[in-house]
Amino acid sequence: MIKKLLFLTLILTTFFSHAQFDVIYLSDNSIVTDGQNYTFADSSCAYADPCNFKFAVANTSAQDIYVRIVVDGMVNNTGANFQLCFASICLSNISLNAAYPSTAAFIPVGTTNDMGNSMWNLNPPRTTTPMSWTFRFQAFDASDNEVGTPTSMTYNYQPTLSSEVSEISSLKVFPTNVQNELNISVDENVSAVFYDLSGRVVKEIQVLPGNQKTDVSDLSAQIYVVCFKNSQGLKSVVKIVKE
Repeated sequence: MIKKLLFLTLILTTFFSHAQFDVIYLSDNSIVTDGQNYTFADSSCAYADPCNFKFAVANTSAQDIYVRIVVDGMVNNTGANFQLCFASICLSNISLNAAYPSTAAFIPVGTTNDMGNSMWNLNPPRTTTPMSWTFRFQAFDASDNEVGTPTSMTYNYQPTLSSEVSEISSLKVFPTNVQNELNISVDENVSAVFYDLSGRVVKEIQVLPGNQKTDVSDLSAQIYVVCFKNSQGLKSVVKIVKE
């Protein structure tokens, strides 16, 4: 009898430990990967603006689950002026280490919770301080025990992406309408991060002094923002069009 109970406990533990869900970014219906960053250039967002991160949570397991969003990190902000809506509950201020909603959202087997779920930056327009908020989507069982593998993502606000910035004087980038190779000329080591228009990081490279050709054939045809930074923290932001 004891062996049967132990075996049943092992089965249930294994089952619940693999209870899964997907977080879906509704802008392009992509699945959010753990640790993914989304970067936006605008503050004082409204519901219809691109800086509103609209999402869904889909139960992909064979068991009913309950989900909360935990605030794991905040940089350069106190949690004020950030809108978080999930499971019909909307807050305009959030707190570090808090979990929302207080009563976890019930998501039955094979269903998706997507009605009105969103998060966005309510800070005043043209706020010049970069900010970030890191969230962890965590599933629970009916006894409020954590189950499954959580998914974390970060909402970044980077005001320099809203317009071109040229603080690295030696940097030259050409052509800005590019097919396969982007030419970068600079007198020092710089990092370069490529963002798509949804603010997602799609490519990161290190650029050495001199002239360097960078292969961008792996990027799809659209507009990208490339943010360069040197060791002193100076930045240059260039917009390119991948044809």
